[in-house]
Amino acid sequence: MTRKFKLNFSLIIFTSLFFFGCAQYRDSAQYRELTATGFKKVYRGKVVDRSNRTNTFSLEVVQNGGSSIIALYFNDQTRGIEHAVKRKQVVVTYRITDGHPIATSIKLEKAGFVAGVSEIPVEKIEKMIDHGDEFVLIDSRPKDEYIKSHLPASISIPACQLKKHVDLLPEDKDQLLVFYCGGVACGMSRMASATAARAGYTNIKVMTDGIEGWTEAGFPTFAVDTFILRGDLVLIDLRSAQKDIVERIPGSISIPSDTLKDRIKDISKKAPIVVYSDNIRETYAALAEFRTADFTQVSMVQGNLQGWEKRKNPVTSGPVVTKISWKRILGKGEVSRVAFTSAMNGKIDVLILDVRTSNEAAAGKLRRAKLIPIHELYDRREELPKDKKIYVYSGTGARADMASRQLKENGFDAYFLVADVSCQDGKCTIEY
Repeated sequence: MTRKFKLNFSLIIFTSLFFFGCAQYRDSAQYRELTATGFKKVYRGKVVDRSNRTNTFSLEVVQNGGSSIIALYFNDQTRGIEHAVKRKQVVVTYRITDGHPIATSIKLEKAGFVAGVSEIPVEKIEKMIDHGDEFVLIDSRPKDEYIKSHLPASISIPACQLKKHVDLLPEDKDQLLVFYCGGVACGMSRMASATAARAGYTNIKVMTDGIEGWTEAGFPTFAVDTFILRGDLVLIDLRSAQKDIVERIPGSISIPSDTLKDRIKDISKKAPIVVYSDNIRETYAALAEFRTADFTQVSMVQGNLQGWEKRKNPVTSGPVVTKISWKRILGKGEVSRVAFTSAMNGKIDVLILDVRTSNEAAAGKLRRAKLIPIHELYDRREELPKDKKIYVYSGTGARADMASRQLKENGFDAYFLVADVSCQDGKCTIEY
């Protein structure tokens, strides 16, 4: 995590994890300067009131030792507006549009941590990385998510893996451990932090806002080289076509940075995006462009093209490729849209399992679904049948993936759905 990082190399070899230094991250001030306008911001507080007539609601926010009332707007695109209920503690992501703060998402604040664990904000982590502070930053999501996009200097130890292999953590139990996962609604980092606390670690924090909060604050994320070479993604070379002809990363599409605004509409928002250039400012600007356009899976090549070659990765040459032909490929253990719909309609004998939290499910759940929140799954696994298939879903698919892996390890025939599932007033929609 830093130049003083004490996690021994045998641990890293044993778990096949990835470790990145901070050399390419020192220009974060330039990135913040490029992306300050229009980026999403976050408020945490208690809902005071809501008016459907004026499409506004207010929050009581505690700041700098005092409290203040913040008024925000919502519209048809605001996700989770059903959570804007008086006296509810929520996390609100918003964006300034035409001078007005418009809520883009509203989520219920999660419950507290186990004894010995506390929260740490995104901005504090960014400063600690930039200063080279000594701590271990752990991504608790499934490894498939980590390889697509992760924080600089983080290592991958999925929460389900940590539960069985606490020895993956450093020997020094006073070492500062910081866990993160997808975002506020994701419970994997809390699960992992509780596991570490039970194992006797004394200095544990959770970055509750997760990678979602990190990107919304305007900070860069990175993809793993093996995913860039062989993964299901759109890899974009931001350099000029003349440079692309001479040398480029295999599989990349030529979209020079000065044409990105015009081409971005041609790219699916479901596709994992990885960008690179030979200019750090150009890459940061592209990250900002994609994120402002509401792409949620956008990362960069660690060290740009120079870093790629320095790590002895292959390059190619020849006529440029400009056509974007990405089509999503089902991952290992993933259920198809057709099969999941058939199960919902009762056409096939499959158990549908909802692993979201009880708070999320209170707004509604899919037809024929059984609710077991992921943090209760291990203790309640006996409630599930081993003689039929289980299709697991969550809010976006990350927790479903993790739950299906856990079930398979315990002898269940489980598969997971990758889709955005949102519910309101008992009615749910699935966006594939």
